[in-house]
Amino acid sequence: MPRTGTSRTPTICPQCEGTTWARRIGTHPVRLTEPASLAGKEIHVHRVAFQQCHACGCRILTRAGRANVERCVTRGIQLFLAFLS
Repeated sequence: MPRTGTSRTPTICPQCEGTTWARRIGTHPVRLTEPASLAGKEIHVHRVAFQQCHACGCRILTRAGRANVERCVTRGIQLFLAFLS
């Protein structure tokens, strides 16, 4: 089945203005700011999809990657708060 719509790949890298990208899967660190009891802690979300610039290595999360990070961070916060209570 052919894909419909336009590509969501960034056209220009925000750091080096490169134009070539590669799709990668990796780990994305997230520093927590809320709730106050978890502020400053860091969660590493595994298997996140992102686009990586060939020139400088800059990483930009894809839509699926952002959704995965959001789900994992929300669930992680719930688990930490349940464990700390």
